[in-house]
Amino acid sequence: MKLSAVILGFCLLVLTFSAFGQENIQSSPLETDSKAKADNSKVTREVFDAAKHPALAAVGRINFIGQSWCSIILVAEDIAVTAGHCILKANIKFNLKKDFEPFWTSVNFKPDGRQRIAGVSVKRVLTAKMQPDYAVVKLNKKIPESLIKPLRISNLTFDDLRSTEASLGCAGFNGDKELGGGGLLMTISRNIKIIPESSSKKRIDTSCFSTYGGSGGLFFREKYDAGTNSSEYDFLGVIWGLTEETVKNEKGELVKDENVVTSITPVSAFYDELKPLVEKKQKD
Repeated sequence: MKLSAVILGFCLLVLTFSAFGQENIQSSPLETDSKAKADNSKVTREVFDAAKHPALAAVGRINFIGQSWCSIILVAEDIAVTAGHCILKANIKFNLKKDFEPFWTSVNFKPDGRQRIAGVSVKRVLTAKMQPDYAVVKLNKKIPESLIKPLRISNLTFDDLRSTEASLGCAGFNGDKELGGGGLLMTISRNIKIIPESSSKKRIDTSCFSTYGGSGGLFFREKYDAGTNSSEYDFLGVIWGLTEETVKNEKGELVKDENVVTSITPVSAFYDELKPLVEKKQKD
C-alpha cells in the first residue's frame, strides 16, 4: 500500500509539472502574435513611383551649387517650402527683398519620375527661419498644374494629427545608398508614428525615415479615393532633421538608427505666413 501511495504521488507530481509546462507553451503563441503586431507597426518605405502616386511629384530636390542638396515641396505654381537650415546654412548670401542669382541653386521636379522640368531654380527667399525650422521660396518660373499639382496645405492641430496617425507618412530625397540611391531617388515612408512625449506645437517628433538630404521633405496625410483608385496628400509639415547624429554602416553609407527620431515643423507653426503667399498666387 505504501509503495502504491508513493507511485501515485509521483504521478500526480509529474502531471502537475506537465500542466505548468503546457501553460508556458500555450502562452508563447500570444507572445509571437504580439511580436508580429510590433513588426507590422514598423515604418514601411518604398521608392517613389509616379504612376502609382502622381501627386507626390510635388516633392522635388533643391541643389545648392558646389555644396549639397535638400528636399523641397511645391505648394503653389511658383512657391515652395523647404527646411530653413537648408537655406541659412548654405553659405549663400541673400536679401529677402532681392532675387537670387539663378546659378546658385537648381530645383528638380520630375512629373513622370524620370524627366525633370528644365531651368527651375530659386528666384527669391521669402522667409527662412531656424526656430521653427522652415523656409518659403519663390521659384524663377511657374510650374503649370497640368504638369504638377501643388500640394494642399492642411493646418491640422496636434490632436488632429494624433487622431489620423494611421494615414501619416513622409517623403524626401534621403542620402542612403540603398532605396535612396544616395539622394537620387525619392522615397516614401508610411505607417510612421508620432512621439508625443517630445513633440510640441512647433516640433513634431516621428519615426519617419530620414537621412542627410531628407531635410525639407514632406510630412503628409494620405487619403485614398476608391472612386478614382488614387490617393491625395495633405501637406502637414516639413522635415527639418534628426534629433541625434546620423550614423553610418560598415561601408560608410548613411543609415538611420532605429532609435533616431526625425523632427518635423508642422504647417501650423508657419501657416499665417504661408497662407497669404499661396492665396495671392491663386488669385493672380
